[in-house]
Amino acid sequence: MAGEWRGAWKLVALSPGKSRDSILGRRRFSRLLFFLTLCVAGSITRANAQSHSTPARPSSVVVEAQSLLAAGNPAAAIRLLSSHLQAHSKDSSARLLLAEAYITARQTDQAEEQYQAILKFAPDNYRALAGLAELYEREGNPEKAEPMLARAVTLSHGAPKIKTAWAAVLARLHRYKDASRALAGVAPPSLPEERISFHRLKASIAAGLGDAATAASEIEKALALSPDQAGLQMATAAAEIQAKHWQRAASLAGPLFARHRDPGLGLMLLEAQLASGDDIRPTLQALRSATLPEQQEALFRQRVAELLISHERFSESVDQLKRVVELEPGRADLNFNLALAQFKASRLDDALATAESLKKTTDSAELESLIGDIQEARGDNLGAARSYQAAVALAPNEEKYRLALALDLIRHKSFEPARVVLRQAEELHPDSWRVRVVSGMVEYFAGSAEDATKMLLKAADLAVEPEPALRYLSDIQMDQTGTPNPAALSRLCEYGDANPNAGRLQFYCAALLFRR
Repeated sequence: MAGEWRGAWKLVALSPGKSRDSILGRRRFSRLLFFLTLCVAGSITRANAQSHSTPARPSSVVVEAQSLLAAGNPAAAIRLLSSHLQAHSKDSSARLLLAEAYITARQTDQAEEQYQAILKFAPDNYRALAGLAELYEREGNPEKAEPMLARAVTLSHGAPKIKTAWAAVLARLHRYKDASRALAGVAPPSLPEERISFHRLKASIAAGLGDAATAASEIEKALALSPDQAGLQMATAAAEIQAKHWQRAASLAGPLFARHRDPGLGLMLLEAQLASGDDIRPTLQALRSATLPEQQEALFRQRVAELLISHERFSESVDQLKRVVELEPGRADLNFNLALAQFKASRLDDALATAESLKKTTDSAELESLIGDIQEARGDNLGAARSYQAAVALAPNEEKYRLALALDLIRHKSFEPARVVLRQAEELHPDSWRVRVVSGMVEYFAGSAEDATKMLLKAADLAVEPEPALRYLSDIQMDQTGTPNPAALSRLCEYGDANPNAGRLQFYCAALLFRR
């Protein structure tokens, strides 16, 4: 029938294969637009779904024009329909087909004129509304298309294809809850290609709602319909990574990467292998040899390093970060990350050299604190103390640098200097439970369990989540040979009673009650 709408299912057709654009059989190519995360892409095709009423028999002119379009001759169809409409200007079926012919001929302005003409004499023609919405969406104006599709859904009494088109535009606008409601109750179409696009749309909506498991399930349904389609395999691997189904993701990404050597696929495979504990050496070696333009390579190597660091594979990350620094030597953040990775990998001399080199051009409290950590690990206690002091001088109002200095002093039993640092920290941060915990540790190691207990009780009172402070408090009470401090015992047992999952503190409460 003229104007039959076949395109709603292609709204998120992200596969690189061919797809039908209308019942006339005209085929187009679309590119894979999905990488690492699912997204809604493509365009709304003509939402001229069939009415629920029995359609009128098409005129001979419409039938002939359909044949011309099917034969790949839109120009002849345009001439025939234009001539017919001069005498029959309100023939909506002919105008809908003429709009389709103009779209096939890439004359979208003329197609829009036909839809607008129909809506002037038939404002409730939902096929024209949907077709016009398609054109607006193609022009990058989904905001204008969405209300038209919403109205077309109402006028068509919820025609499934128009509801699907509406859901896709809502998803593109990131209105995922509305998209989910629009698609509710719509059954998957019967044609495999349309069914694939339908499941991809549902996967996109689920991903937008943060439901990674459902997104993966829907894209798996699409893949089952076309298991050899590389674009679907990649989209499914990405969805399974988001769902943390690491083995499944690796089983999909591995063969793809082996065939195509695409760096993006390699990143996906590396992430899945890191999370599942598989051997990453072959993948990492292949990624090292990947060739990219310099700007892309810097971002790529940085992403590889981030993945490795997130799984505490610091040694492997160093080589990636070195290459990033070579490509962008002026970036202080990259040099800092390299020094930090070298430190975490126990390459202390390399870490110190990198940090000292950076310090010559860009000094900061964060860098001085890192140098202090490196020096401490190297056994240079004096150098470490100087760096921690320098960090405090560069950022005197930041709590963490004073705490780092105090902890370094405690390590070396310099309790009085540590008290001075912590008193300054208390003045600057009177509501900090962390400062009180470290102060409690100073008093305990200096030999005053009573003062330590007071500090830790204060820390527990200040903390939103008091359990860390209470654990230190319970350790101190357990170390004492005499009767436990009544206030400490009461606080520990009170917390244990109120928190059924605090098993360790419940145990300490029982043990201390036994000793009382």
